[in-house]
Amino acid sequence: MSVSDADPVRVSVFQTGRKDAATVTSFKTFNSYGDDRMSNEISSEMFRSSSSLNSGVHRDTSSSSFRTSLRISVKSDEFKLVPRSSNIRTSNSMLSELTINKLNFKSMGLIGREREIKILKSRLERMMDEEKESKSSDHAMSTQSLIQSNLHKELVFINGYSGVGKSSLAKTLKREINGFKKGIYVEGKFDLNTSDEPYSAIASALGEMCKRVLKGQDPSNKYSNPGDESLSFGSRLSAALGPSANLLSSFIPELQDLLPHMRQDSVSSDGEQYDFEVVQKRVKYAFQVLMKALNEEFSPIVLVLDDLQWADESSLDVVDFLVSDLQNPNALMIVGCYRSNEVDNQSLLPKKVQSLLKKKGKFNFHITDIAVGSCDIDSVNKMIMAMMSIDDEERTRGLAEVCFKRTAGNPFFLIEFMQMLQDENLISYNLGLLKWVWDEVRVADATMSADNVVDLLQARMRKMPSSVQLLLQYAACLGSSFSTQTLDLIFREQSVMMCTERTADTIASLIAVVESSNLVEACGENKYQWVHDKVQEAALSLSDKVTPEFQFQIGTVLYHSLDANDLEEQLFDVVDLINKERVSKRHKFAELNLRAAEKAKKVSAFESAAIYVANGIDFLPSDKWTIHRSLTLALYTIGSEVELALGHVASAEIYNNEVLNRKECTAMEMLPLKMARVVKICTVELKFKETIKICLGLLQELGVDLLWSRVTVPFQSVTALLRTVKMAKKAPKPKDILGKLGRMKDPKHRAAMLLLSRLGYACYRTEDIFLNILSTCKIVEMTLKYGVCDVSAPGFSYLGAAVVVVQQDYETAANFAEVALALQKASRREASSLEVETFYMVHAFCFVWSRPLQQSLAPTADGYASGMRSGHTAFAMWNLIAHHVWLPYAMGKRLGPILEQCPKVLSQMEELSQPEQAICLKMFWQMLLNLMTTGLDDSQKLVGDVFTAEGFTGTEAVHVSSMHMLQGELLVFYDIEAAAKRAIKHGDKFTKLAPGVFLIMFETFHRAIALFAMARRTEKLKYRINANKLAKRIEGWVRSGNPNVGHYHMALLAEQAALNKKYNLAEKNYKNAIVLAARSGHMHHAALINERYAEFLREELLDEQESKYRVGEAIRFYEEWGAFGKVESLKKLL
Repeated sequence: MSVSDADPVRVSVFQTGRKDAATVTSFKTFNSYGDDRMSNEISSEMFRSSSSLNSGVHRDTSSSSFRTSLRISVKSDEFKLVPRSSNIRTSNSMLSELTINKLNFKSMGLIGREREIKILKSRLERMMDEEKESKSSDHAMSTQSLIQSNLHKELVFINGYSGVGKSSLAKTLKREINGFKKGIYVEGKFDLNTSDEPYSAIASALGEMCKRVLKGQDPSNKYSNPGDESLSFGSRLSAALGPSANLLSSFIPELQDLLPHMRQDSVSSDGEQYDFEVVQKRVKYAFQVLMKALNEEFSPIVLVLDDLQWADESSLDVVDFLVSDLQNPNALMIVGCYRSNEVDNQSLLPKKVQSLLKKKGKFNFHITDIAVGSCDIDSVNKMIMAMMSIDDEERTRGLAEVCFKRTAGNPFFLIEFMQMLQDENLISYNLGLLKWVWDEVRVADATMSADNVVDLLQARMRKMPSSVQLLLQYAACLGSSFSTQTLDLIFREQSVMMCTERTADTIASLIAVVESSNLVEACGENKYQWVHDKVQEAALSLSDKVTPEFQFQIGTVLYHSLDANDLEEQLFDVVDLINKERVSKRHKFAELNLRAAEKAKKVSAFESAAIYVANGIDFLPSDKWTIHRSLTLALYTIGSEVELALGHVASAEIYNNEVLNRKECTAMEMLPLKMARVVKICTVELKFKETIKICLGLLQELGVDLLWSRVTVPFQSVTALLRTVKMAKKAPKPKDILGKLGRMKDPKHRAAMLLLSRLGYACYRTEDIFLNILSTCKIVEMTLKYGVCDVSAPGFSYLGAAVVVVQQDYETAANFAEVALALQKASRREASSLEVETFYMVHAFCFVWSRPLQQSLAPTADGYASGMRSGHTAFAMWNLIAHHVWLPYAMGKRLGPILEQCPKVLSQMEELSQPEQAICLKMFWQMLLNLMTTGLDDSQKLVGDVFTAEGFTGTEAVHVSSMHMLQGELLVFYDIEAAAKRAIKHGDKFTKLAPGVFLIMFETFHRAIALFAMARRTEKLKYRINANKLAKRIEGWVRSGNPNVGHYHMALLAEQAALNKKYNLAEKNYKNAIVLAARSGHMHHAALINERYAEFLREELLDEQESKYRVGEAIRFYEEWGAFGKVESLKKLL
């Protein structure tokens, strides 16, 4: 609670125009009437305000002189000490108002909290020291990196009973932040009465930061061209958020002023209303982007969240998102205050804290817990001394002991207790003696049955005018903060005696009374908040009038009086008030709850959405299916969806059965319920075979017969592919395709497309390649026949990948990829979770076979960003590993920078719960370590601290294929004979397990190199046949226009010539291959080909000197590449 003088009584000392009106000696005489600090304060104030005092002023040393020079002016409850002079000229004097007959709560400060303040301050200092060290480090993150380190975030929890000063302790950071040029301190407060409102405290704090940004902007830049991102914070933020800005602005209205060019198109694609995991991750990313942008404007940021025990689960998740965000390298300190006695092991907060404790080491943020207890007797005594401006500890000791017994050392209770003592004249200021007086025995006897702090507050409130009491009760219903406009609206609309025609000025005057009584404090323009939640609690139960029906009436007043924009902004508050009472069955309030549920669902606040659905159904009459069928269906549908999102399958089934048992409901009306179940089974439960079965059944219900029979699927898929490719080649050009085809309008067709998309994904995960092709072909055919929808773009990208795998028609695959990108752009859904799929399939499977791999680097970075924006983190992580690891490795980039990215990429994968990608990364990471580390005993084995292949039992195709490829890589560099034997044994295993992916290129080349090596050493036919087969395959890639494999082909021509004893041709081709590899930046292949050339010179031409030179060249390239483990093994040959 922020304390201030309650209804202050002023003592004013006026300076006269005469030079002898006040003297320094008079101050000394005045002190003789009270040994209190207050006397010293008055003396010092009079001395400071007396500009005429100087060394020549007459000093009157008699106390009577001073007493006769002052008269006490009493007006109402205000006492003024005024010099007895008829010549007072206020125009020439200064007025210094001093409170001497009222307790001075402001002077208390935080007594007895020195240890806690020190800890809090040290955490801020640690954060700033770590930020400085991080930014000045030689190993600071490259600006080109998508992942950045996180070394300097602080999460502090302050816990204790209500009233012990948790919020006041947090506020001490405000003074510290003022010492930083760009620092900012913001706070938000959760409210028990509006706990269903998602993100309330966080939205309030972030909104305040947005207002500060807007306030500090150059007006000329506020609405700058969005293409010129150097000028406008809003433009940069808008570009980063994309349409997800709409998500945040729905509960952070201040964003709308910052983002003038914010797009109003739909954020979600057709199917994302069912994919709750995607929605949650999209909201998470949006919060992270906003905080990172704000953190670039303000640093450090101290974000204080009060009453965290009332936070909704979504808000706690946001705290987790922000503090563990690896992409925000700026100083962020989050302070959460909560009541320790109102949480237990089953509460949301302790569970979240335990989760954060487990991940703090991995994400390098610090957690501090500060327990704030009640004050001891000495601190209570010091507080009383501060309130009374008394220096003598012994004088107040007895009163402190009584107060300590009555308040148990609770600071807020102590303040109200002391206020009560003064109100009841148990302590008073004696103006004759100019000091506080009391009778300790009387105080003790009169307060034997002292009430709790709420009772004390209510006793004080009941002494206020009835209009003020009414205002307090109205304001308490509005939550932890409220505006004068809303209060005025309620006063005008409610038919309450004396309040029917109140104006805004009247409300302002009432607020002034409440503010001066230290019950509320200003928190913005025409906006106020309670100084403590106990004050709100006291106001809420001030009389029997504040019943649920009373709150309901206030809610209905707001519902009928607010305009559309204000109602949308205050939707959760209004609905929460209306839901306090079910006085009647009103469908309009059911509709209002539906709106609130949809809004909460949109921002992944599923717990709140579930509550609003239940309340909405309660407002419906018994014959709801007859007279409000559409509304009822909508409530039950969204109820099923959000309960599934929460994992409450039984609750979801209750909603499902209510709809599915209604004979009047059509198949299309029931489809959303079934679709939600499909998504849950596919993306959360990962039951892919069951997903396939359900999707095929639902497609049949929609009239889409995909299969003749399971037996004929291979034949049917190949036939469908040939037919679909032929049709797709006749499709309009990419730039014209949307205009020619139009948009798919039939909801039945759009639903079928969604089911086909889910079916295709499930087939991919179960390695049902033929059914996957069949579903892809159906998507493309329906697009060409019925028009474009959100699934069309990824459909064409998957078709391109299928053409790569089945037909090896790389030009056609690239054309289909161009169509996919054009459709994606035309759909205007940049936040669609399907966009990232399109990016990945186009740039990892289609373009790579006909364009330089280098050209896929930037698009995979864009794909990562798109996936994070849209919430499709699975494909975002595939793009991320491709961008940071796979592509650089395939291109022969230095291993050091690739290795540097691995732990950062892994941290994000683990943060986003993407174990599949994390395992793949660990495998690759271990392979890199084996290449780079010297002194290993088994460099050729995929074994180490990061990953060990031995004992790995994973069965996922992506893991089996990755491990197979990487084990082969190590053998090629460390034991080429073993690599050749393995190539004979397993053949095209990797190609079959990971069809179409660009990694096949170098895996095939390395197998061919190993086979040619063994063919020359052993002269066995099996090695020669298999080597020539792979060489022919790579030659086909070259002829088809693949620009990435020219040096592969030349090196294999050299190996063939050497095998066929065509030594001159072999030498020529080896040299050309080395030049091609080096010029294209493939250092690893320049090294490998030099190594193969050296063996040829030594074994075939017997040229030891030239062979050693080539080994030296191989070592030079390997060193430049960073493969120091390989270098160590090669040096043994010199």
